[in-house]
Amino acid sequence: MRLTAKKINSALLAILLLGFFNIKFVYGSDNVITVYAGREIGEINKNVYGNNFIGYDPAAYGTFKRHNKKSWEYRRSTMNYGAGVWYPKQNKSVKEVIDLSKQAGITILRFPGGCGTHSYNWKDAVGEGRKRFLYGIDEFLETAGEIGAEAVITVSYFTGNEEDAADLVEYLNAPDDGSNPNGGRDWAAERAENPYKVKYFEIGNEVWHGNHRDIKKVLPMEYAKRYLKYYEAMKAADPSVKIGLVLHTADWNRRVLGIVKGKLDFGIIHTYPTPVWGKKLERMRPERIFSVSLAIPVLKDRFDFPQTLKLLKEKSGRDIPLAITEYNGGFVQDKPVPYRHSLGTALINAELLRIFMKPGHNVIMANYWQFSNSYWGMIKSEGGRLDYMKHDYRNPITYKKRPNFYVYELYNKHFGDILIDTDVKTGSYETGKYKPYIRMLVKRIKSGTIIKKNLLSGKWNIREFPGVYAKEKEGALEIDFKNPEEFNYYHSIKRARVEPDTYYRLSGYIRAEGLTGKKGVCLEILDNSNRGRNPSTAATKEITGTAEWQYLETVYKTSSNTRYLIIRARRIGVKGPLKGRAFFKDVKLEKYIPALDTRIPYLSVNAARNRDGDRVYLMVINKNMDQGITASIELKDFVPAEKASAWVLNGPAVDATNEDNPENVKVVHSEFKVNQNPFEFTFEPHSLTAIGISGE
Repeated sequence: MRLTAKKINSALLAILLLGFFNIKFVYGSDNVITVYAGREIGEINKNVYGNNFIGYDPAAYGTFKRHNKKSWEYRRSTMNYGAGVWYPKQNKSVKEVIDLSKQAGITILRFPGGCGTHSYNWKDAVGEGRKRFLYGIDEFLETAGEIGAEAVITVSYFTGNEEDAADLVEYLNAPDDGSNPNGGRDWAAERAENPYKVKYFEIGNEVWHGNHRDIKKVLPMEYAKRYLKYYEAMKAADPSVKIGLVLHTADWNRRVLGIVKGKLDFGIIHTYPTPVWGKKLERMRPERIFSVSLAIPVLKDRFDFPQTLKLLKEKSGRDIPLAITEYNGGFVQDKPVPYRHSLGTALINAELLRIFMKPGHNVIMANYWQFSNSYWGMIKSEGGRLDYMKHDYRNPITYKKRPNFYVYELYNKHFGDILIDTDVKTGSYETGKYKPYIRMLVKRIKSGTIIKKNLLSGKWNIREFPGVYAKEKEGALEIDFKNPEEFNYYHSIKRARVEPDTYYRLSGYIRAEGLTGKKGVCLEILDNSNRGRNPSTAATKEITGTAEWQYLETVYKTSSNTRYLIIRARRIGVKGPLKGRAFFKDVKLEKYIPALDTRIPYLSVNAARNRDGDRVYLMVINKNMDQGITASIELKDFVPAEKASAWVLNGPAVDATNEDNPENVKVVHSEFKVNQNPFEFTFEPHSLTAIGISGE
């Protein structure tokens, strides 16, 4: 074989890239992606590619010294400049930001954004002669129009009242013909342009936690009653508007919907996956942070959305869609790096987009938080944090693309219009070991299906233990602690043969009489498959003192080499004296399928085709932090051309950012041959890959 200079350079480049990313590869038939081009799941609602523009006064958060010059500059940067979107000195948008918005494929924009809405009086943000809020309602809608995006307006829950909200609807949507639907001041006559016909409004933003100033919290009943006043007044001004209700916890939702019933057009959810908040992240390895965070959309959001939709229908009597008007990785910190601007967070947002797109989740819009500059922006202007205010806009301004930006650019440029079905067979990682960080997992894993009845039979195997007297009587195990010398009791057991990589539920009833000590008694699973070296265990809640019969349970997943489990009546003492009696009955070990599988596949796949059906697209996340994965890809009902294209978003590590080097995390494009169907492709570790394949 003759090696040309071009081939040698390509080979050297491949070697250098492998060294740079420290890539290892996983091969084999265990990784198979089957794409069914003929099975349509549904059309993609492009409003999942939404975003947030901001124009509030940051002093709304109550943390700014109002007369401090530095604070005032920051406040002006948002309410006058829209965090870089608007140049108030010339009363026009910033071309570079508008162009980047189009590159990101923004379809719907939320304004004025977040908790800054709490003290936002929209009437201060319209009209001539303003000194503040120069990026106001009209300016925002002008920029949305330039981008070609719809608008969703957040109405303040804490500032103004329902009449002010109705005036806003009139200002935006009523014809300037003297009709004045809300009475009083003719707001349509105040408007300089034709009606904007804004369709979507939401009443409040995360209102449950108060306004960050004098109101510390809002109760569900308070919110529901005030919301209904807004709803009625705004619908009276324009019956065609769609009004959203703030959702929160399951209890909040039930209470609010019990009052509101069917008077809503969509439910509002915010989601920010993270294992912990704030400085606690500094004590975790990045690989663990993002392994957990990439699991949360699968374990939490994919589970929560259907439950919330079910409750909405139950309370309203009809199908009500969801609007995810804020989402991002929940990383509020800067050390060791600002994880919110990292490659890992870009992968989280790619995973959330996949979930938002599923037609069964009925998501009418999703708005990334947020686009330009400020704390969360996916793009940042050159220089210092507020240098865009000093820039001479007669000259172009340079913006840096952060990793999150590239996710939306890839979806905008290299994904289709109609979702198609896939089947993915791949390795996985177990999130059970991350239970301290995925607390909802502990609760949800307890709901599931029993597929094999009690595997425990026969009597308890009781070994003598000094100072402890145990016996079985009338089907119950009785243990009497008479001040034993040793404090660790595990001498009454049962055994059961089990299957590897399988869930089991241990359950039973425990009663106690006068048990001393802080530690009580429980039922425990012992998995000694690794022959005594750090055996794996799972235990029920402990009972101490005096207590009547209580039902307790725990769920356990066996390892790949587990063949049997030991069930123990357990008491872990700290110090003496240990006295009292414990009773155990109806103890069962059952094979179990949990409602939520805690194994997270390494490869997450989203697939689509174009309307003509002659091009297929894949968007694949490799959640393996250390290894590349070579997968076999088979295209059903589609004959691929010989060449295809790939765009890979990646960097040197999952916590890599572009803060110091804009080329650190980037998209690399390549073409590859499709010599047969199925064909193989290698997905780099901690990466997002877009693949486009044309048909013959």
